Amino acid sequence: METRRLRTLQQPSHIERLLEALVSRANLLPKDGYQLRDPAALPPPLQAVIAKAAQEGRVWGCWANSYETRLFTCEMSLPRSRERGVPVLMVNRYAESGELQDAGSWMSDPEGKWRRCAD
Repeated sequence: METRRLRTLQQPSHIERLLEALVSRANLLPKDGYQLRDPAALPPPLQAVIAKAAQEGRVWGCWANSYETRLFTCEMSLPRSRERGVPVLMVNRYAESGELQDAGSWMSDPEGKWRRCAD
């Protein structure tokens, strides 16, 4: 994938849109989940995760329902994206307690379906 195009895709607003697409299309949302955009509305452990992610240049997205809250942070991997020819997101998923529950790299196919990369 062309480096100039990848650098454009690395803009935080674009990565946020990719994260939203991934979470919704890969069925990672809690059932009947809604998006939370205000960090102040999140539990303190997740606010700390968001602050750390921001320092590291990662974007975040958070979804919740009446029973659970899921926070995702991500960044695009330039080397893996170049290698695979499509944007590859490095995604972490956190529980409401701030505990890391899952981490992995994801990419979408030409039809827009997201799948985990076999690293």
